[in-house]
Amino acid sequence: MKWIFFLLVLGIYFSINGYVYIRGLQILPGNFWLKTAFSLIFWILSALFIIRMVLGEGIPDSLSAIVNSAGFTWIVAVIYLAIIILSIDILRVINHFFDIWPSFIRDNYVLARKITAITSVSVTALLLTYGYFNFRSIKTVNIEIKTDRYFPGNRLRVVLISDLHLSSYIREDHLKRVIEKIDEAKPDILLIAGDITDRNLKPLKEWGLADMIAGIKTTHGIYAISGNHEYYGGERDEIYKLLQEKGINILLDSVVTVDGQIQIAGREDRTNAKRKSLGELLKDTDREMPIILLDHQPFNLDESVNERVDIQFSGHTHNGQFWPGNLIVDKMYELGYGYMQKGDTHFYVTSGAGIWGPKIRIGSQTEVVVADIISGEKRNIHPYR
Repeated sequence: MKWIFFLLVLGIYFSINGYVYIRGLQILPGNFWLKTAFSLIFWILSALFIIRMVLGEGIPDSLSAIVNSAGFTWIVAVIYLAIIILSIDILRVINHFFDIWPSFIRDNYVLARKITAITSVSVTALLLTYGYFNFRSIKTVNIEIKTDRYFPGNRLRVVLISDLHLSSYIREDHLKRVIEKIDEAKPDILLIAGDITDRNLKPLKEWGLADMIAGIKTTHGIYAISGNHEYYGGERDEIYKLLQEKGINILLDSVVTVDGQIQIAGREDRTNAKRKSLGELLKDTDREMPIILLDHQPFNLDESVNERVDIQFSGHTHNGQFWPGNLIVDKMYELGYGYMQKGDTHFYVTSGAGIWGPKIRIGSQTEVVVADIISGEKRNIHPYR
């Protein structure tokens, strides 16, 4: 099944590249060397993304910066070029039947093609530049959630991050800026909703990123769950063992009570077909005490409503990362990004503090979520909700 999915993605990727390549080749002058140079550069860039996906952290450090940056950026560039070219081709079809081109284009068709090509590349370059700086601009999202259940402290400040995807591409510099945002919030609790690493242990161990995370100051500790990407590299157990050794609490289908005030339930990622049902996970919880659920992928929200979870925090979606991905995410999930209340349960799906692949966000943001949890009144406590 994985191979079928991989081949499908590969087929789509090279189809998009092939379309852009053919249209680019057609618009170039008939100079052999120019077309040869264009072809070499185009397909080298196309291949770098596949090389990065296959080799991952196996790429030598001396080459990783080039392969990562060029390969990941190219996939966004070629998608936007394909969208622009397809839009122009649709207009050309319409013009064939309805003759919509103004006289300037009809009388100067060759020049118009050159201007269109230059404009398309320029617009794509501007979008990539904007997306890069938008990714680097980490936003703090402040929300306040009042629970129906009472807890003694009356107020807890929970900071939520997700989808760091630490790798040779997302390293110390980005993590340091995320931690600065977390420190500014002065959290009682830090929650990490999965995908701490992209695929393997190397970033956490060899580059000291686990120590950086473990060094974040909180009142009641750091709690993390699994994401789908921890499964992909085959080092999931080693990743969580290291994080536990550093003092980060890993919740894998388990529940903890924090300072006698609130319960945090951490689900295994749904990649694990043998994970507990939510009912099994919560069967021994104190139903008079608030429950925060961490579940990496925001599917089946009704489960949390039915099990009377107070708050669910999720990640995974990246809010599509770059347009039109955010539009797709909106159709895929009941809640693809942001806050929603359903029944008595509050949900927040974060777009993530890191990124997968290209360091580009268009139509989404890199964020750290600061959630102030407010206690309900004592009189609102029910023996079982």
